[in-house]
Amino acid sequence: DQTIRASAPISWDHASELFHAAVTVLRTLGWAWRWAEWWVKWGDNWEPLIEDHQNEADMTDEELKKVPSTPESRCADARRCRLAAFGAALRNRDYDKESGDDKAPLERALKAVLSTPSLVGPLKSKEIDFYVTWLSLAYHSKSSQLFFGDDKIPVANDSFCLHTADGSPKFELGERPLPGKNRPEKGVFEPTVDEVDDFLTDSLPSLRVHSEGKKKWKNLKSPEHGSEPNTPNHPLDGSSVKSNNANEGGETSEEEFLE
Repeated sequence: DQTIRASAPISWDHASELFHAAVTVLRTLGWAWRWAEWWVKWGDNWEPLIEDHQNEADMTDEELKKVPSTPESRCADARRCRLAAFGAALRNRDYDKESGDDKAPLERALKAVLSTPSLVGPLKSKEIDFYVTWLSLAYHSKSSQLFFGDDKIPVANDSFCLHTADGSPKFELGERPLPGKNRPEKGVFEPTVDEVDDFLTDSLPSLRVHSEGKKKWKNLKSPEHGSEPNTPNHPLDGSSVKSNNANEGGETSEEEFLE
């Protein structure tokens, strides 16, 4: 029974803060079908949590809980925890479609993501279990602030929202199995799934846009406007799991700008 009781050693105010934080994190994970590619390619801007008595300049990377990674290692991590597929499953509330899928399968999928240090940092087992509990509660709440299911935000059905290999929507599971449905053979990760993704590929096909859009882009790239504009952060709502910069190189594709 995961009901919050007034007699429990936690205040209602604290429980409310935890719940709303869980909604924020889960909402961001619901967009992982898109931003997983950005994370794999560019990583993130690490923001360590520093206590009042600590000095960041005097701390080691281990003390700062920095986790070294490369695009190739993040690609392997994203595939192992099935990050993009999990985002699609959350967006469409696929864990509601079969009885029981919102219990053990959802928790296994969450645990896989939270057991990926390059994505969430080094977490202890009890911390992972704690987060799984609250993120599961957020999912079961069916809060409209999650923007899942009937509340999901419409997205384009072309260009970078489709997989390059087969044209299937990234924002839907399609033929991909539900993350967490299969029990892990060992550890917390389910057996390897051979599924489509656009990690470390140019997933932005040519986009046919109206002449006004092309003209706007052409004008911005003209000499009098200087260099091309920088890429913005994730177009979510400021509530990303980490502070991310989609393109540290400062270049923006025509497709992203015209989005």
